Amino acid sequence: MRDARFRQYFWIFIVVLAAVLLKIRIGGSVPYPTSYDKLPGGEIRVHVTAKAVPSNSVGEAWNLEKHVQNGQVIYTANLYMNGHEQLLFPGIGVKQKTPEGVLYASNGKIRFNGQDYEAVDLFVNRDGSAGYIDFAKQKTS
Repeated sequence: MRDARFRQYFWIFIVVLAAVLLKIRIGGSVPYPTSYDKLPGGEIRVHVTAKAVPSNSVGEAWNLEKHVQNGQVIYTANLYMNGHEQLLFPGIGVKQKTPEGVLYASNGKIRFNGQDYEAVDLFVNRDGSAGYIDFAKQKTS
């Protein structure tokens, strides 16, 4: 009787642990940003500015950050929740340069309200103070 109860608790523990690990691996869902543009084709555009997010801020905040590594400049759009960085979406290659700024290819995944999206473009204006990141709905197979 005692062994049967132990096995039952053991399997309950394993199932709960598997669910937690799956949730961590897949990631949680975040609400749509308070301010975003819906583009044709179902894409979402989130505007970002180069301002620090205070560690005591409440709720969701997006910003644009410039990183310099080995003389190379990398811009990232970052999602903060309650003052802590949650996700970062880097500009990984120049797609187009215009007088207004630079359009980079981007990557990274996010889930808005249960729908999976993938970062596709990161635009940074000429002085690096603002821009936007575009997310496309992830294709399901």
